[in-house]
Amino acid sequence: MSSTEDVSYRPWRAMIAVSAAIIPCVFLYKLYFHKPLIEYAHLLVTYHFGFAKRALIGTVVSLFASSISPASVFVIGLSVWLVALLLFIVAFKKIYGFSENNLPLFAFVAGSPFFFKNFMYSIGYFDIYGCIVALAALILPVGAFYPLALAAACVVLILIHPIHMLLYGPVIALILFVRYYCPSDFSALRVGYGLLLAAVVVIVFVASVFYGQMPVPQETWLSYVRSRATVPIDPNLSYIWYSTISEELKRTWTVMGNNALRFPVYAILIAVHLPLARYFKSLVQALATPWHKRAVVAGVLAICAGYLIICMVVFDYSRWVSNWGVCMFLAMFAARLLPSTLETSAHPIAPDTKLNLTLGWAVALIPRVGVTKPF
Repeated sequence: MSSTEDVSYRPWRAMIAVSAAIIPCVFLYKLYFHKPLIEYAHLLVTYHFGFAKRALIGTVVSLFASSISPASVFVIGLSVWLVALLLFIVAFKKIYGFSENNLPLFAFVAGSPFFFKNFMYSIGYFDIYGCIVALAALILPVGAFYPLALAAACVVLILIHPIHMLLYGPVIALILFVRYYCPSDFSALRVGYGLLLAAVVVIVFVASVFYGQMPVPQETWLSYVRSRATVPIDPNLSYIWYSTISEELKRTWTVMGNNALRFPVYAILIAVHLPLARYFKSLVQALATPWHKRAVVAGVLAICAGYLIICMVVFDYSRWVSNWGVCMFLAMFAARLLPSTLETSAHPIAPDTKLNLTLGWAVALIPRVGVTKPF
């Protein structure tokens, strides 16, 4: 490689370094300046009173400790974040490889404020578990038990939080379709196998959403949770386990006017990823067969439809936009696994254009997006 080519990649190495340096700063900020009230409450709730939504993680934690301190939020959250990072590195190496040609792509994806920066900022929330399953779906060997493993993982995700059905369920389904069905035949047995597993996942989702309210009075619940906590618990958090879909809808649309004022911020955050969008578009256009193109487009539309429904029900828009961005990255990875006419030696993102460099630095310098409100 010539010295000129080597110089063109130096800014991208610097961008990756800046993004990497931001992450521990975000962690230290959360550790010293954030009280994880909601995240902590989720570790305290279990199946002690019977089936309830969002209680699986707390139940697992209760097997190891009868009382939980707020520090557990950061210990568990950081451990899970590191697992996600490791799986991402393995997936990127498997699908693209760590050649210099792919440095701009890596800088845009790994350094995106939607991805690991925001997962660190939202440490303790359960979104990252869906990402982990999707990354594992890109890596796991494909065989007869591959769909079963992913369906079981989706059931676990829904028991962790039912929103995973729409948050990461569609992108996991797309990856499953690309890796399990596209390279092989669509026999009745294989299709029936997939539909049966999908039905099980849907049944668990319906049970969690419509029959997952805590089955005891709030005072009983609060007394139990306080018995497992080492610090005082805000009693107002009980709404999480007692609210219904209609109540969530009412709460979301009551504040929709104020939240809508922030939508242009999300549009700008999406726009700085323009080189990625262009590459994804070219990747889909280069797919070898038309039905592969239709499958990926349908998968992307399903992902977007899922997030539209989520945004109508729950107003944590900073999280939803960030996770939508991550799902787009994962869908792009899945599309790259399909037969393509795209040259493998070509740059996914040109390293030396002024626009790409400008937007690359913007992506690197934005520290995160947020949880409910941007920044």
